[in-house]
Amino acid sequence: LYSYAAVQIIAQAIAKVGSADDAQKVAEVIKSGGPWKTVIGEIGYDAKGDITRPDYVIYEWKKGDDGKYSYFEK
Repeated sequence: LYSYAAVQIIAQAIAKVGSADDAQKVAEVIKSGGPWKTVIGEIGYDAKGDITRPDYVIYEWKKGDDGKYSYFEK
């Protein structure tokens, strides 16, 4: 689904630009537009091209002094 969502975003940006001939312009629209509606929900990008909505969270598991494991959200 992630690949399909990426294609949906590209298609929406191309439609907004009016042509797929200028890849730089399409990339600029993706970074400045949005949120983009996709099969996995709305997705947006910041000016650097990083996604603004995390799809996952990273946890670090550590063994405590009591011998039990617990996690810390990163």
